[in-house]
Amino acid sequence: MKRISALCLLVLLGVAGAATAGVDVSFGANVPVGDDGNLFVSISSRYFDREPRVVEDWHRRYYPDPDDLAVALFLSRHCDQDPEFIFNLRKKGVGWFEISNRCRVPVDAYFVTVRRDPGPPYGKAYGHWKKHKRDRKYVMVLSDDDVRHLVGARMIHDYYGVPYETAMKWRAQDRDVRVIMAREYRQRHGGGEGRDSDDRRQGTLKERGNGKSDEHGNSKSKGEGHKDEGKKEKGGKHKGD
Repeated sequence: MKRISALCLLVLLGVAGAATAGVDVSFGANVPVGDDGNLFVSISSRYFDREPRVVEDWHRRYYPDPDDLAVALFLSRHCDQDPEFIFNLRKKGVGWFEISNRCRVPVDAYFVTVRRDPGPPYGKAYGHWKKHKRDRKYVMVLSDDDVRHLVGARMIHDYYGVPYETAMKWRAQDRDVRVIMAREYRQRHGGGEGRDSDDRRQGTLKERGNGKSDEHGNSKSKGEGHKDEGKKEKGGKHKGD
């Protein structure tokens, strides 16, 4: 019996380790690294366990906004209704959280326990959830933006295995989830852009030639910044002193 219990514990630990490690993989040359749209379709397909063609079809026909696409895929994973059910409600102007309630998605699905209360744009939603999550009579309400932010942060956290506080910070930087997921992918798998280089554009690395970059990503050609050092006149003074 003890042996079986020990084995079960090891299995649970292994599953927990896999869950925190994220599900990120390199898609290789099949997915153009510089195309945010294709990258996001591939990432969403893997994370939500949907065929890429299905994700692409939803994006093209129903949800051109990547944040709404992520929410729709999130709800469809928890809901046994046909995708048309969700889309028809959205078309009628029904909010994401009301659709979530009709699909019987538990409120806890949107939240991950954090060590400290997060700031905007999560603070209000987290405050209500923390205060009333044990009160079955309390009716929780989330706006469309609340749902988009929470689903986006959850996706970043689960997919890349980063701390939830980090995922929330990235998502709160006023960028849609497609941009964030694509840039983090390039940060990890190459492509010249990442979360710490938002102002870079493709081709920048090529323009650097054989130069090196400092720890902040700034270009440094070989010897640049030092070629004028040491050009001193006799007596140890710089020219023009």
